[in-house]
Amino acid sequence: MKELREDMADIMSKMPKGMTRAMGINSQSFNSILGMYNSYYGIYIIVLLSIYSSSVAATIISKEVTNKTAEFLLTKPITRKNIFNTKLIVLFTLTFTSIFAQTFTAGIFAFAYEKQVNWSVFATMHTHGFLLILLFTCIGLFLSMLIKPKRSFMGMIVGIVFGSYFLNTIAKAADALSWVGYFSPFNYLDFTVTDINYQINFTEAGVVLFISLSLLIIASKIYNKKDICT
Repeated sequence: MKELREDMADIMSKMPKGMTRAMGINSQSFNSILGMYNSYYGIYIIVLLSIYSSSVAATIISKEVTNKTAEFLLTKPITRKNIFNTKLIVLFTLTFTSIFAQTFTAGIFAFAYEKQVNWSVFATMHTHGFLLILLFTCIGLFLSMLIKPKRSFMGMIVGIVFGSYFLNTIAKAADALSWVGYFSPFNYLDFTVTDINYQINFTEAGVVLFISLSLLIIASKIYNKKDICT
């Protein structure tokens, strides 16, 4: 990749502006390891980890109904709150482990490639990624409380995650459709690492975190009142 940096930058400079804006890259992206890394992180890694985590969230409780084990679970001397909280611990352990493994690996290879890594930018992009994954995870759990339990929520989850991503892509590709981006969380937690002013927007990050926590609380309230055996 070091040897191909100039060639890749030249290719990017010849691509249509709308396409490069939609992809979140430009000719400057390949001047540093973070620019190159972001061309994958902001698209593939975040989307795939969001799909994985939110699909686990959507089934981690509802599968007790589909597998016909809910009745047995409720005969134990434990409360619904304990069941819900235990499931959350398992869910977030899986999610955080996946995020940590990916971040740790990325950090090692970024340093191996380029010793002068801007770790502030690295931390910002991974914070944005974490918040996005957390949001989609909470959405998956919340939806599982509203929809009749089924063995797989994958179709719905993929539609929500990809739909959000493509709304933001469309908004960036055409100025006339920039308003579409307001309906996508990707619009608020961006990955424009080539921007010299790139940093965490604490207001928007706080709103996303608040929405995520609110979805968890509402999902817990619904679970405590719903008929878990149907």
